[in-house]
Amino acid sequence: MYFPTLAPGVLGTAVIWAAANNCTSTNLIVDEGAGELAHAATGFAQPAPVIWLATGRTIAKAEPITPTVDAPPACAVLTAELSTAGLDIVADHGVWLGEINGLEVARVGMRDGECSIDIGVGAYDQFASAALSPDRNVAESLETVVSMVAPHRQASSTPHALGRIVRSRWLRAQLVRNPDVIGLDSLNPIPLLHERPGMNETQPAAALGTSADDIILVCCTVGLDLGIAETAAGLIALHQPDSLIVVLPPRDHHPRIVDAVASLAVPSRVETVEGEWVD
Repeated sequence: MYFPTLAPGVLGTAVIWAAANNCTSTNLIVDEGAGELAHAATGFAQPAPVIWLATGRTIAKAEPITPTVDAPPACAVLTAELSTAGLDIVADHGVWLGEINGLEVARVGMRDGECSIDIGVGAYDQFASAALSPDRNVAESLETVVSMVAPHRQASSTPHALGRIVRSRWLRAQLVRNPDVIGLDSLNPIPLLHERPGMNETQPAAALGTSADDIILVCCTVGLDLGIAETAAGLIALHQPDSLIVVLPPRDHHPRIVDAVASLAVPSRVETVEGEWVD
């Protein structure tokens, strides 16, 4: 299969297509991102998909490139502000996010060599808030945004736009609070291999958990996510867990997803969990 433009989840979708058509192997030819796709391919069981890079009229087998995920800075004073405001603190590509059931309302990172905090629902709101109120009181600003968002990110919430976005992260937050729902002793969020393009973009959410002495990778997804196996494979290749659980709402359970997940390099299963939200 040849894909001139690389789309998120293309490898996972190709694996599903290959299985549906009884293919004995999967070869994917791309113009870009070949090294990172080759990394993800190592997270599949043998025979793993083979990634080829097309350059002009020639193709060459791609070598895996391991993605790098920046660690967040040590900004204890500002992360304490997030905790005091009642937010979940999540590490994500060089920053600390303050979330309400998966929805980012603040972030702590480095700016000009110093720890800084941005407050608001997502990057655009945070930029506007900082521009309009550069001397704002942090505690008061956090209290204001929490009071606006929290009522729409609860199990009893009536349908609202703020309750419909980043639901994969909401599902993850739900499981972090209650890991026993999927048979785990503990569960902690981890970043995906790439930063989110925006809050309106559908992306899975990941976490690492424990069950006895085993390390379990958990990937949460909402919607018919045919690329979830690719996301899981890349994380398997990076973190080397003992097994994987893909968690999704019952209405998103599909046999093709189950088949794709079963093709991964570690023992894997799909679990269904109802989200707390109301449609």
